[in-house]
Amino acid sequence: MSSEFELIEIFQHIGAEYYKQNGIITGPGDDCAIFDLKTPIVTSVDSSVENIHFPSNASPEDIGYRAVAVALSDIAAMGCKPIAFSLSVSSPIINESWYKKLADGVEDIAKEFEIPLIGGDLTKGPLNLNAIVFGTPFSEKILMRNKAQTGDYICISSSTGRAKKGLDDWINNKKDSEYLTDYLRPFPKIELGKNIVNFASACIDTSDGLMADLEKMLKASKRGGLINLDDIPITTDINDINSGDDYDLCFTIPKDKFDNKFFKIGEVTEDLEIKLISDKGYDVAIRGYEHF
Repeated sequence: MSSEFELIEIFQHIGAEYYKQNGIITGPGDDCAIFDLKTPIVTSVDSSVENIHFPSNASPEDIGYRAVAVALSDIAAMGCKPIAFSLSVSSPIINESWYKKLADGVEDIAKEFEIPLIGGDLTKGPLNLNAIVFGTPFSEKILMRNKAQTGDYICISSSTGRAKKGLDDWINNKKDSEYLTDYLRPFPKIELGKNIVNFASACIDTSDGLMADLEKMLKASKRGGLINLDDIPITTDINDINSGDDYDLCFTIPKDKFDNKFFKIGEVTEDLEIKLISDKGYDVAIRGYEHF
């Protein structure tokens, strides 16, 4: 078994080539990383716990990729560009090759978004990864949850329930399923956030389920919504609207800014109630993933 410091060295090089372009003066190796930027910085943190956020038999490559990806989704929801991340790992595993594979998965997403790993921690304990991500605005505007306006269209960009289908297929050993990637390697919608930031009024990522996160956004905006369930693209059944882990963006835009490449699922209303309508007879309550 390698020492803690030898294992940390496996990760230290990840994304080092992106320091200068992302304003990083000092990366891993000191007590803190140092940024030199003349712009606001957004930051978020996400925990990934074994058998809660990922299966215990997932590959270390997928575990590493996923832990960073889900945190980057919050950067996308703010309409911002990721610039760096830190990663804290607690693990009972003593096999050095497992850590090298974990680092490979982390490096995959670091290269995908050209972001460096600038710090973290490694300790013995139950398998748990915590990713802290940092970003900067693409423009002068940063998207928030609390700016939805009455009459705005409520939109998403992809089908709900793909990640849930991927997890179900994983559990049922359907290793050739096209949906496995949706669950094991969710792709943060950074480009979508960049494309909508200048005209969207509010935005949230759908990590806990479309309807639950939509409810959070409307509540923050002190608004309600009229939602047409028939217009929501689903993967398996209508319960997909309450499935977590899709990591799409749900956003509101003025009617005159609507683009047919988005799925319009409803409108923002003045009252605080969320009304669900359907001509197909769908009958579903708003639920979502609860951590406790």
